[in-house]
Amino acid sequence: MKYSELASRYASALYELAGETKSQDLVFSEVRELNKIFSIKEIFDYMSSPVVQPSEKREILKKAFNNNGVSEGTQNFVLTLAKKGRLSIFSEVVIAFQSKNDEVNGVRRGEVTSSNVLAPEERAELTKTVEKVTGKKVILSYEENPDLIGGLIAKVGSYTFDDTLTSHLRRLQEDIKRRAH
Repeated sequence: MKYSELASRYASALYELAGETKSQDLVFSEVRELNKIFSIKEIFDYMSSPVVQPSEKREILKKAFNNNGVSEGTQNFVLTLAKKGRLSIFSEVVIAFQSKNDEVNGVRRGEVTSSNVLAPEERAELTKTVEKVTGKKVILSYEENPDLIGGLIAKVGSYTFDDTLTSHLRRLQEDIKRRAH
């Protein structure tokens, strides 16, 4: 998950502001939901357009925020981004905010690719195993790749757990070659 230094600075500022009221989780859920809206192509194009004046963007956002349940702090943050012409990096700010939140809470994120859909029990067991190895709380996302021949590959930070049939066969082949010499 990549984000710019500028997005990181904005995310850190937002995280600190949210920390003053201990509302990091609320703010994170709000910016995630707003990111879904800002990711709609037409809205993104309009909000990141240099032709549209920042004051016009702010007015539209104020109207959109009117009585919609978004906290004042999140509203002010988004309006500040609009004022400074930085709405185009909003999705990066959300990723950087998540990264900051994960870092503070000792959470690592990772991806698991398996040859077929893993049952909830298998996912729970895998999460438990990876947490034991990394010493961190882990949040895993899952995808299937039918090209894998059995097993799975889990990547968390610098750790890669390759338990596919292909990797087992490769290790067996290396072992046989080593013993043959």
